Amino acid sequence: MRSLITLVLVLMALKPVYATVIRKEFSERMTFPFEGGGYKIRGVPRNVIYLTIDDGPSPQGTPAMLDILEDHQVSATFFVHGNQAERRPHLLERMYREGHLVANHSYSHVLDFPSSSSFVNSLMVTHNIITPYIAPEGVLLYRAPGGVWNDWRSRNGNNHSTLRRYVGPLFWNVGGGSPNRQDDADWKCWRRGNGVTVNACADSYYQQILSNYKKGQASLVLLHDIRDLSAKLVDRLVRRLKRDGIDWEFRLADDMPIVREYANK
Repeated sequence: MRSLITLVLVLMALKPVYATVIRKEFSERMTFPFEGGGYKIRGVPRNVIYLTIDDGPSPQGTPAMLDILEDHQVSATFFVHGNQAERRPHLLERMYREGHLVANHSYSHVLDFPSSSSFVNSLMVTHNIITPYIAPEGVLLYRAPGGVWNDWRSRNGNNHSTLRRYVGPLFWNVGGGSPNRQDDADWKCWRRGNGVTVNACADSYYQQILSNYKKGQASLVLLHDIRDLSAKLVDRLVRRLKRDGIDWEFRLADDMPIVREYANK
């Protein structure tokens, strides 16, 4: 009996250490933060829209995007590349000043990191660049380029003293996914030879958001700020949303309950 009590006391003493070891902010699920491999964001009303904008900041696309968002008084989450951000800190400053969220999209658009160290280095260099433009109490967010994710990335992120503070990778449910469509993502719309107009692309985005709404799902929208055409798309899209009679609400990506849960582990 005495030995059993001793064992229990030892296990109780080890519990805090064990909890620290297993805490996970990077999800092992590729489609985080969606539930069960589906596309529903738990605990979020269907009229909520999260605009997320990737791959900048660029000299033409980002100022145009920021101008449109400012005109409509809409906030967005910018997943930036470190190699772009380090050349344009004034655009990060503007994002932060105007109430947008700056997040990590790695140093460049590498889909298949050659090693664990290259993965960690890519995220850490970007982290150091964007940290001045994230509120001290803010949630650190990561989106994997191309949505590519696997277990070894999750393990390396969660075993790193700084990267384990990140939540991600954030996927999306509007803005790309069907290999048979040329107009369901802005980067597809602007491909040379596609001939997809801004209006047609904006209509495609609107229909995807409306489809989610009818299914009872909030929308996490993928956009890019490489070309100013995407800013024009956002302008047309927001104008249409504002006049369709539905009380749409735009939020930042760190508002999602499941993101907060991971951030507070």
